[in-house]
Amino acid sequence: MYRRAFGPSVSMSTSSAQPTSTPAPAGTPRPFESSPTEVLPRARDLRELRRRLKTDGPADATTTRRRARIAAWFATHAASLAVGAAALVVVALVLGTGIQRYPGFSDDEGTYVAQAWAVRAHGSLAHYTYWYDHPPLGWLQLAAARWLLGPILHSGSAVADGRTLMLIPALVSAALLFVLARRLGLRRGFAAGAVLLFALSPLAVASLRMVFLDNIATPWILAAFVLAASPERRLWAYAGGGVCFAVAVLTKETSLIVLPGLVVAVSQGVDRRTRAFCLTAFATMLVLGLLAYPLFAVLKGELLPGPGHVSLVEALRFQVYGRASTGSALLPGTLSRQLVANWLSVDPWLLVLGIVALPVGLWIRRLRPLGVALGCLVVMGLRPGYLPQPYVIALLPFCGLLAMGALDAAWGRTRRPALRRGGIAVVALLLAVLGFGRSWYAADGYAMSQDANRPLLAAQRWIPQHIDHRARLLVDDTFYVDLVRSGFAPRFGAVWFYKLDFTTNLDPSIVRHLPQGWRAFDYVVSTDVIRSALAENPASLSQVRLALQHSTPVVTFGSGPGRAEVRRITGIGTGSGLLPRPRVAPPAAPAAAPPAPVAAAPHRTARRAHHHPRRHRHARRHHHHRRKHR
Repeated sequence: MYRRAFGPSVSMSTSSAQPTSTPAPAGTPRPFESSPTEVLPRARDLRELRRRLKTDGPADATTTRRRARIAAWFATHAASLAVGAAALVVVALVLGTGIQRYPGFSDDEGTYVAQAWAVRAHGSLAHYTYWYDHPPLGWLQLAAARWLLGPILHSGSAVADGRTLMLIPALVSAALLFVLARRLGLRRGFAAGAVLLFALSPLAVASLRMVFLDNIATPWILAAFVLAASPERRLWAYAGGGVCFAVAVLTKETSLIVLPGLVVAVSQGVDRRTRAFCLTAFATMLVLGLLAYPLFAVLKGELLPGPGHVSLVEALRFQVYGRASTGSALLPGTLSRQLVANWLSVDPWLLVLGIVALPVGLWIRRLRPLGVALGCLVVMGLRPGYLPQPYVIALLPFCGLLAMGALDAAWGRTRRPALRRGGIAVVALLLAVLGFGRSWYAADGYAMSQDANRPLLAAQRWIPQHIDHRARLLVDDTFYVDLVRSGFAPRFGAVWFYKLDFTTNLDPSIVRHLPQGWRAFDYVVSTDVIRSALAENPASLSQVRLALQHSTPVVTFGSGPGRAEVRRITGIGTGSGLLPRPRVAPPAAPAAAPPAPVAAAPHRTARRAHHHPRRHRHARRHHHHRRKHR
């Protein structure tokens, strides 16, 4: 009976070469039976059975095959792992050194850090009224990373800690870029070169360090392309690619621009036999993921515009039509042209190499998804409309990969191996050393050693120690979390200066609570962020301008454009009214004077009479009595 239940497992072996056991002749006792009348096996035989099941069972065979596959995979990809790991070490060294000090903090960084802090501290999506300018998934990820790695972050500044966390998506993006390059057929050296171009460009060093939603979305975009280029062409890979891209869009909505390139990658990668299933899985997971955001707005009753609440449709209308255009980058004098010129002044090499390699990417089939994605980004960047500063982050990985892909294609298509290796290697070396290598070395060294945030951090430390925590301050968002943590009241104690822009009225609660505007504040902290915003928006932020005009500096940290000034607002009717009035000390007693001459006695008597009403009335009564007596 026992053999009937466990016999097949006992007779199986991990090796298929072993002969199978022959059936026993009739009348032969069954294994583990001493007599036909015994029903259960003895304990000793049961232990032997368990031992044999552990060593020769099917579970052990599955484990052995899994271990063999893992060992074979590591043996096959050992060289790629070594090259990729070396590239990641270089990227971590360059990006991580001085990540909190350079570049200077921006107001967008403070906003995303403050929103992530609000998620953890108050369970809300924003530190003020949330409106649908960006999907919230980006700072939700930032809040999760801050919660997991909080014990090792001790800089004392919320934005500086956020800068440290940005090293994670940067390294993940670099690793995924190397994997994508290998899956597209690039040789190891060119794949590592794509990683170095992406991460070591001065433009990348300045951008990848900052707490931008684009940096959090980039690894999800690259993960979607990696899954679309999966060599196994399985259904789950394309479904996972749709999920990853949906996460990227819900992190930063501009990720939707590279969707045509991802669709080309999926179309080229699917197997003909399962093409319909794979495309359906990709599209279904992508659409379901994107519908989560409008569903969230529907559940909150904030999909359509209405009185007393924000709405998703209203925010989309503002993003598409209401936001002020920065003009086309092709026209001189526009803000978009100035922004692109700024990018090229920091590093012209990477962007130019990517755009030059764009036709090659569109021509070669395996590089075509990258070419389509980069082409869509370039066209959208050149159109008239609003061009955000972090837009360049999405260009960087595709430019680096296309540049190295074109060089790899030229390497492989040369017929003579000696000419191929010699000529292309010399050209690449000269370009790297004489071209961007020298400028990149100087710019990256400057970024690793410069401290652009010292005045801001000094002001953040000074304010809680020298200003009453009941005061109301007008600050940029890089100060918000640190001031609230130190004891200043949230929302109306430390107020983000953009919320005081009555022309846009993005947050009506601020206007209702502070109708007197700048006069309701005690201090204003003037930083490069506020001064740049005033210069870029001459027709708005009038309340902030008035606060600066009616204030006097209390203390200044640093000098030049990066200085930070703590200024006290003065004037009739100003102040929050929350600070105690300064006590006026009683006047000190005058020193003993020498005896006055006799001529001064009547004057002294008159002053005493004036200050003592009783004596004055007595003197008048005595004078009247004398006149009546006469």
